[in-house]
Amino acid sequence: MAQAAPASGVVVADFDGDGHEDVFLAQNFFPTEIDTPRFDAGVGLLLLGDGKGGFHPLAVKQSGIAMSGDQRGAAASDYDADGRIDLAVGQNGGPTMLWHNRGAKPGIRVRVDAGPDNPLGIGVQLRAIAGAAGGPIREIRAGSGYWSMDGATAVMARLNGLDSIWVRWPGGKTTTAAVSPTQAEIAIHAPH
Repeated sequence: MAQAAPASGVVVADFDGDGHEDVFLAQNFFPTEIDTPRFDAGVGLLLLGDGKGGFHPLAVKQSGIAMSGDQRGAAASDYDADGRIDLAVGQNGGPTMLWHNRGAKPGIRVRVDAGPDNPLGIGVQLRAIAGAAGGPIREIRAGSGYWSMDGATAVMARLNGLDSIWVRWPGGKTTTAAVSPTQAEIAIHAPH
């Protein structure tokens, strides 16, 4: 299913809230040469990660995502602050589509302030920690694909026994911030 059409936008995020990174592909390419038919077999594809490097493609009925346009940039963000990663997909010559995630297990929202020169925490790496176990490392970036930028507020999975968020600041210093089992959001500020 991932090879049905070219992909211009790739988004890595935990769309189902299970603690494993998933991948969304913004598909299709319409402006081909005159003798070449357009590549339009994709509808946007969500691949669920198994945490071991494997991915399972979801059909439209499972993901709820269906776009027949010439998809380009895509970005993940919890735009409604419910602890679930939502998806925005731009289309060449078409409307930007917003997909509201209603089915994922809610995670903890993490806002980072790396100081007055970097209030969004660009370059900061985050990891949810539960005892000796840790989830995947997520980095806050200023760009995340074709004319796109994921939301600067990260959503980390609520690992079983989640007790802290590990932070690696630009420059290499690491800190941890304690979280409670019921905490919905945390703001982390750069150490002095």
